[in-house]
Amino acid sequence: MGVSRVLSSRGFLLALALYFLLLLASFYPQSARPQDTIAYVGDSLESVYLVAWNVHQFFRAPTRLFEANVLYPHRRALAFTDHRLLPSLAVAPVLWATGNPVLATNVAVGLVCLLAALGGRRLGLVLGLSPLGAWAAGALYAFHTYQVNEAPRLNVIAHGFLAFALAELVLYLETGEPRRAWRTAGFMLLQGLSANYHLLYGALVLGLVVLGALVARPRLIAGRLPRLALAGAVAAALFAPIALPYVRAAREQGYARELVPGIGLEHYVSTSPTNLIYGAIGAEVRLQQRGPHFVGFVSLSLALFAIAQAARDRRSTERAGALEPRVWVPAAAAMALALGLLSLGPDVTAFGTWLAPGPYRLLYRWVPGFQLVRIPERLGLLAMLFVGLLAGRAIAVIETRSRAVALLLAALVPLEHVGPLPVSDRVPVGRGIPEAERLLASAPVHALAEVPIHGEGLVPRETEEMYFSAYHFKPIIHGYTAYPPLLSRLLRRLAARFPAETALQAFQRVGVDTVVVHHGRQVGGDLARRLRDTGQHDPELFRRLLHRAELDLFDRLRPAMAAGRIKREALLSGEAARLYESTADEIYRVLPAPPHAAAPFPAGHRLRDPAWHYRTKTGDPAPAADGDLATSWTVPRFLLGDEFFEVTFDSPLRVSGLVLPLRRESAFPTEFRVAGREPGGPWVELARLDEAHLLQLLDLLRADPRQAALGFDLGGRELVGVSLLVDEAGTSFEGWSLPEVEVWVPDAPGAR
Repeated sequence: MGVSRVLSSRGFLLALALYFLLLLASFYPQSARPQDTIAYVGDSLESVYLVAWNVHQFFRAPTRLFEANVLYPHRRALAFTDHRLLPSLAVAPVLWATGNPVLATNVAVGLVCLLAALGGRRLGLVLGLSPLGAWAAGALYAFHTYQVNEAPRLNVIAHGFLAFALAELVLYLETGEPRRAWRTAGFMLLQGLSANYHLLYGALVLGLVVLGALVARPRLIAGRLPRLALAGAVAAALFAPIALPYVRAAREQGYARELVPGIGLEHYVSTSPTNLIYGAIGAEVRLQQRGPHFVGFVSLSLALFAIAQAARDRRSTERAGALEPRVWVPAAAAMALALGLLSLGPDVTAFGTWLAPGPYRLLYRWVPGFQLVRIPERLGLLAMLFVGLLAGRAIAVIETRSRAVALLLAALVPLEHVGPLPVSDRVPVGRGIPEAERLLASAPVHALAEVPIHGEGLVPRETEEMYFSAYHFKPIIHGYTAYPPLLSRLLRRLAARFPAETALQAFQRVGVDTVVVHHGRQVGGDLARRLRDTGQHDPELFRRLLHRAELDLFDRLRPAMAAGRIKREALLSGEAARLYESTADEIYRVLPAPPHAAAPFPAGHRLRDPAWHYRTKTGDPAPAADGDLATSWTVPRFLLGDEFFEVTFDSPLRVSGLVLPLRRESAFPTEFRVAGREPGGPWVELARLDEAHLLQLLDLLRADPRQAALGFDLGGRELVGVSLLVDEAGTSFEGWSLPEVEVWVPDAPGAR
């Protein structure tokens, strides 16, 4: 027994050491400079911020963990994204020792990858793989191409506990040992504490495994389900403090996702462009959605070999246990195929050709939770666990014939995925943090905004503000999240108008008393990149947006100070200011002023008539006139300025107002007009989206996001039609999306 334990310990340490070498190779150059290097500004910095926040808050006020300082004034801002709690707490000692959240997050990325590798190895050993085969299974699961591609999203790659849970579930279903049921539930609890994403995916995987076992051995497995259910119920109760804030946020914000396009089969033979062996092959891939899902030619060949071997073994008439390869290999192949097909999204396509509706439609329609999933292709992460097990089985078989060949194949399984990261960024840390952020730590700040804003099309860059806020944790209006609330998007637009009175009135309403102005911020370069990425090449469009985003801001600071609306608290420039993408930083205090009134909401009620005629420049107007807030008229692109929505009545009508209900994901131009046509007359402007209407929407969102709407009071004038038109200066990177366009009439009798 002693010799066996020593050998087992040595085998474990050797496997761990080799996994560590793979980690260094897979994440180069990030692994060479973990103290200040991230994959890119965006998701990477969001993870850095969340690690810092979790460590900061959990050990100070754990009952207020979800009250993150970003996306002010929302109280439970952490519930707008995946929490990443357990990986954050695991690296708390690193953060305490160094004060460097970038280093701590990079260590967390390494730990979750190593955990996945060890989880895959553990499952392989449970299924009877040789140590070499099990090592290869773990290596592929933890370091395949798509896993490395998703590493900026710490929660997405934190799925290692699922493999351990699956190993315990297999043992429980085979042996019936009670401790295995409790361990299964325990590992799933740990998975939920690591990432909500894979708690949902893990429940699906474990459910499919139990269902398969139940079909194969109904009487035996049915008798073991009650204990498994009890253990799961206990784990669910322990997870409730994490789940409840998400449930409340979902109700308040109306969380839901439409079926989004997935990936084509060609993505499973598409590499990262920096792959050392193959280079860039297959489809064009992105850093997030439609990423490289390269399975690996060696891994795929080995998986097919294992399936063929199992098919040959199944001809045997001997009764086989669940842990026999001729039983679990076909099951693993079925799981890999099922998860791979689900990852394709609502349709199965290949090289742009539609082949069939995808099974993911069934998940979306019938399984709770999947209506909230944004990117179905991430199910491919778990498909690779089963591909790894199949490859490991083939290596184990080959090892009985030639250990040298098996060693070579085991090395090639992960190595054909290795290549330097296609992009990487370095960010300030430690003494390089801008002095403005350090001053804020000791300043009496209620809430703050930083301008110029990056813009609607560059929201991922707001992770810079999130990251720097980790050095003071003062409430900020900025934030990048999976579920951006409409109130935050509105405040971002209003901040773009600073120091105009509209912005100052809005800030005063919500409690923003401090504004940091970054002179020389590279809004122009960011804007050019965004226009290029979205296919917009209009120089005049660029000039107009740049002027609105940056140039006029600094011209208006002095008049605003002279008017007594803002006061400069600090001017930071030169080397001592440690500036980041700016030429100087200023900190301003917003001074109080009498509040302006919001626009009145129209009186009366909605009227709909099937005889009315609807017309638009782009998109089908019917969804905005069907009485269903779940559908929308949509212009799914950057607005060009000629978009409109028009309603023509069958006879003259007294109109008290036009109301535009809004959902969390609704989009509308920064400026637009409401026009009307009187009987026998031309179209004339009746109202516009001005300061009063922005304040009206702001007040409604603060009171109840579910009742958000823009209401234009038209005074009961007689009209034969109304329309919405983008103003000449109006823009929107998100397009235009309205659930309903409601025509309201007075409540008095005889309104028509």
